[in-house]
Amino acid sequence: MNQDAMMTESGLDAGISKANALRWWAFFVVSIVVVFLSGCYWMVNGDIWWHLKAGELIRATGTVPDVNQFTFTNPDTPWIDLHWLFQVVVSWIYDSFGTPGLVLVKSCVGTTVFAILMLIHRYKVPGWVMGSVWAPFISIYCGRFHVRPEMISHLLLSLVLAILYLHSTGKTRWIWCLIPIQILWVNSQGLFVLQLAVLGAYALQCQFWHWRGTKVVNSRTVWGVVALCFVATLANPYGIAGAIFPLELLGKVGGEHREFFQLLAGETIGMSSFLERYGFDAVFLVQTPRLLLGTSVPVSIVLAVSSLRFKDDSWLYKTLLLFGFGYLAWNMNRNASLYAIVWGYVGFDCLAKIFAHYKHKLVDSDSQPFPITDFFAGIVFLFFGFTTVSLMIDVLQKAELDGSYSLNRRAGFGEHPWYHHDAAKFIASIEEEANVFAFYNGTGFAGVVIYHAYRPDTPFSKRVFADARLEANSILVLDDFLAFMQLGNLDLQKAESILDKYHSKETILAIKNGDLLAHPSFMNALIESTRWRSVYFSDAPDLYEGITIFVPEKMADRLNLEIVPVTMLRMAQ
Repeated sequence: MNQDAMMTESGLDAGISKANALRWWAFFVVSIVVVFLSGCYWMVNGDIWWHLKAGELIRATGTVPDVNQFTFTNPDTPWIDLHWLFQVVVSWIYDSFGTPGLVLVKSCVGTTVFAILMLIHRYKVPGWVMGSVWAPFISIYCGRFHVRPEMISHLLLSLVLAILYLHSTGKTRWIWCLIPIQILWVNSQGLFVLQLAVLGAYALQCQFWHWRGTKVVNSRTVWGVVALCFVATLANPYGIAGAIFPLELLGKVGGEHREFFQLLAGETIGMSSFLERYGFDAVFLVQTPRLLLGTSVPVSIVLAVSSLRFKDDSWLYKTLLLFGFGYLAWNMNRNASLYAIVWGYVGFDCLAKIFAHYKHKLVDSDSQPFPITDFFAGIVFLFFGFTTVSLMIDVLQKAELDGSYSLNRRAGFGEHPWYHHDAAKFIASIEEEANVFAFYNGTGFAGVVIYHAYRPDTPFSKRVFADARLEANSILVLDDFLAFMQLGNLDLQKAESILDKYHSKETILAIKNGDLLAHPSFMNALIESTRWRSVYFSDAPDLYEGITIFVPEKMADRLNLEIVPVTMLRMAQ
């Protein structure tokens, strides 16, 4: 271990006064409390429900699915479900503790991510600086703080960064932990490739150290771990098919059909598409793009200063990290949380290297020549304190949260009313084997229908037209799904022809009221049609966010289903 590393690892910890250690911990605590409270909002993402159903089935059968079970348009086609371990865990949590348990665990996982990253450089940077540096990245991360498999990837990514940092400081045995992490990751989410990318970047840095002779490190061991991690990706229920699955999904979502998938999932829109659609001025109006651009410049500057002025010997590794994760965030906004973790880590690590050159002068305020830093420390602490109290009040009052979100967020541990469980349970209660075309927040409500109505052990199980699993739905099916409402607005029979194309059973229509109102010709044709009957109507939480269910007239007659008037929809035109 070199002299700087020894100083930062031991001398810095020993030299800091007890008072300043307590001050550092105070900033640490308020920072992670802000992260935790920021995650305490109602569950809003629709895809959690098919994850819960998959986890329920895995727990019941003891087997991981390998064929598509949830959609009738391409039934029994191969399905690689690398999320299976996440699904089993969240299914158990939901059965045991309900939605509050999922929200609480999600908040704890996100808090742990930032706790790990902050503790890597304990005491090496003043607490108020640490809080100031991490604040914008915490804000970026909380923009997409959902109960999704990626939260496991966030946790494992932070562990990988911490382990590689320990290895760079001479604690080499920790690197072997990356192999079981790879096995855990490949069975939780497709982003397991991130460890291979980060570890590969670190291996190149080690090789560079070896060639230059600037640092004593066994690069062969690192490359050996890289190789073993590649082998570890095969330790999944699908073998090599599971190991290469992320490449197939990337080719599907990021290839020639990229714009098509952006229509289905706004989270796949990148910064370039955002600028093309809304112009550069929109960057200053939307929080996440504003913070992405606002943090990229100072982090790049800090890396340059750390590398050129203070001889940061990990410059290659950090540069590769910035380029790699910056590219991911630029291409898809769903990767903004990954950007927050990695760019925040790199920026914080570079600052720690800079502060280390001043030894205790900038860390222990007893020897600081500029007491104005105490003033700034107070301002930062007041900011975090005010934010913490404000978030606590929001959670207690279940207040609606400010922000440019696709779905409004409400603080607390409940779930968004758009899920319409009663409507999904109504569909499940229809005592006839039927298919379901669910159009509400895209394919979102289809996940709720899957959770309640897909029951393979009963004679009245229901499958949906399409759901949020981009890997399990063909381009043709998804294109027909998007075209259904538009064609229906021109000619109802054209929309019905899409259903007839995949006809095997009668189809139930479950459509958001707002989408019906946006397609008035289609809505009126449905209401007046002799083929369809409205059997369920809800105007909760309001008319636009409500839902209407139509069934074929013959089904309504056979089952004696009550015809429900939808006068409110016609009056709202």
